[in-house]
Amino acid sequence: MKNLLLYLLLLLTSLSFGQNIQSSTRKFIDGTQFTRINKDWTTIAEFKSGIGETVEFYPIEVIDLKNGKKTEALQLDMKIKNPDVFKTAWIGIEEINEFIYFIEKNVIPNLDLKFKDKSSKFIFKANEMTLTYYIYEKKRRLTIKLNVYDDSEFNNYTFWTETQVSKIPRLLEVLKIIK
Repeated sequence: MKNLLLYLLLLLTSLSFGQNIQSSTRKFIDGTQFTRINKDWTTIAEFKSGIGETVEFYPIEVIDLKNGKKTEALQLDMKIKNPDVFKTAWIGIEEINEFIYFIEKNVIPNLDLKFKDKSSKFIFKANEMTLTYYIYEKKRRLTIKLNVYDDSEFNNYTFWTETQVSKIPRLLEVLKIIK
């Protein structure tokens, strides 16, 4: 009986700590009754997989139409298959500098890194998204995983590509436009 109670306590603790953390942008949007989101479609970083899945990053401006307050952010739209879903996540303005720093200091200098019988992973965790740059010998992979889910049936929204790694500098350009 004690073991069962201990197990239940550990399970509840892990569930409470496993909750998703929302970006400041999601909190801003959820807290407004009337919202306007302006998207800049001319400034986009797009990654495609070999099976037709895409992730698009672009700057947005969010406006509370009642009080006129505004915030800027990075929006991520993910279209994946099996099951066919379209999801949106936001990287809040407070996370942009760290994202820029991560890409400039850790990813860009290692785009041409090569190993023999070794690998290396570079991981950036934002509130709503995790980006991983993985190197194994001469292969490179970019993985983008959503940390926020609006349903409990399918909560593994992950995109990856090996052929689009060279487009990471474009993502850096888009991030710098927001700041």
